[in-house]
Amino acid sequence: MLQTIADDHWGLPCLAYHVQPSLEPETRAALERVQRAFAELWPSPLHVGPRHGLHVTIYPLVTVKGGFDKEAYWRSIARQSRGLLEDLCAGHRTLELRFSRLKVTDTAIIATATEETGLIEAIRKRILRDIPPPPGQKPIMYDLIHSTLARYRTKASIPDDVVERIESLPVSIAAPVGQIRLVRETLFPCLATDEIAAFPLIRS
Repeated sequence: MLQTIADDHWGLPCLAYHVQPSLEPETRAALERVQRAFAELWPSPLHVGPRHGLHVTIYPLVTVKGGFDKEAYWRSIARQSRGLLEDLCAGHRTLELRFSRLKVTDTAIIATATEETGLIEAIRKRILRDIPPPPGQKPIMYDLIHSTLARYRTKASIPDDVVERIESLPVSIAAPVGQIRLVRETLFPCLATDEIAAFPLIRS
């Protein structure tokens, strides 16, 4: 049995800063179809993200959780963050995220993806190397590319066969990415965001 954890931040105001790839409308529509497929099978209440909020986070420079002065910290790393993204994205060709499976965790249902150019891994490594973490926090180690498609409204015990059925649903989405973005999140989970900067990739 899977014991799920209820999400207590859904729809609440927040402040966070993220590095994200752009997602085309067709990609969001395809992810939404996957949402509908598993939502019909899930036995407990779900928070299913709306199409406009679907996203992939490459790295959370300023996390939603945490009691530090987020604006002050962001001001201290903003220029360096822009600079490393400009450096890594300049002259880099467009990339494609390939979503190929669903994964059920205790906090969410996610679609996992791969990316062959290595840009996302390079961005993560450069941030870990060059950007100091917020006061009192450790660096975040990201080893997965994913989009969170649903979170749980309640704590529940989910039978293993339900989890297996969800994770066996077919997923095949090729998601072109034409730019890397810096965004400010103000309503969790990315229900309201502002684009701070965009770093275009070169079409091959």
